[in-house]
Amino acid sequence: MGFMESIRNFLSTPSSLEEVVKERWKAFDDGTYRDLSRDYNEIAWRVGGGWFESWFQGLEQRTGQSLGRRLAHAAVEHEEYMMGSGGWDAPSGRDPASWSRTILRWETSGLGKFRLLEDGDETRIVVEQPASGPICSGLITAAWEGATSKRHRFLWSESAGEGLVITLTQDDVQIPTPKSLSPAWKDQGLGAGMMPESSDEMWLDLRNDSLGQWSIRGERKMFLHRDLILRFEEYCLPYLGGIHEGRDEDYTWDGLDEKRSAWWTAAADSARERFVAEGHHVLVRESSDWASIARRHLSYHGLGGIESMKQIDDYGGVSLGFCTAFHPAIASGVLLGCWERAYGRNGRASISYEGGRVTLDLLSSREIAA
Repeated sequence: MGFMESIRNFLSTPSSLEEVVKERWKAFDDGTYRDLSRDYNEIAWRVGGGWFESWFQGLEQRTGQSLGRRLAHAAVEHEEYMMGSGGWDAPSGRDPASWSRTILRWETSGLGKFRLLEDGDETRIVVEQPASGPICSGLITAAWEGATSKRHRFLWSESAGEGLVITLTQDDVQIPTPKSLSPAWKDQGLGAGMMPESSDEMWLDLRNDSLGQWSIRGERKMFLHRDLILRFEEYCLPYLGGIHEGRDEDYTWDGLDEKRSAWWTAAADSARERFVAEGHHVLVRESSDWASIARRHLSYHGLGGIESMKQIDDYGGVSLGFCTAFHPAIASGVLLGCWERAYGRNGRASISYEGGRVTLDLLSSREIAA
């Protein structure tokens, strides 16, 4: 059954959301999820709403910046790019209740549910149970601009009683059409195949909690495309002035300039801290154990997969070669957290490239006497 047929079935049988979610987002054997509503190259991160919020706050703390507005504008640009590059139709008309395909994309992404509050000199749209205030505000703004063919300024406010309210005001500003972004690293790409249905434990205990909100093992989840994270990174770079908190000395990024290196360090260290705080039990007896560790803590979430493991010292040092990485900084932070949980001491991460592919070295942060 194709995704468009799933749409038709879903609209007539709302209780089948779980199946439509699994139909849209397929797990691949390179450790990614791919969006079949577009094509196999659109990879995405399946992240818990609380995990993402904590990671985002850690990113703000380390960079000393308020980044919500930049994330929202990245979401506007991302959604406009997606609508303009084929596969996603822009909505039409000034009644969001009629945007059936946009509604389905939101619901299968776990973003929340939206409706029109008022439409006059200012337009107000409310999102109930938003997965992320800045992201949902940006996506709604882009959808409204697509529906009206007009640019808009937007503000948002969020409260427990009213939900997320986005206020839109028409603007005559001219903004260029977004261009495609490509990561600086190489992935396995078209060499990957879908995971067999029999091993699809990634979806164990998937539950539809309400329209636009679903969970796995009791944790609310959402899908975010890599294109959004790449655009968010680009929006942050001009304003970065170094790392203000965290462990910047424990990360090395081959070939990056100072500002991008700072963003990657902040992203990785925030992911490391978030992972360590969860208290996972990680056991490493030999380097081959990293295959199952990466599968559990990276691939289950769409953050990528490793294809090679090599011991590089007698104190837990290991070199891991990626087949695909959603983003090397986030993946490195998670795996460094795994290393620290396994060995009970601080580690350091170093990224390099072999033939464009990502290689991560994990080592003790301090030299250990023989």
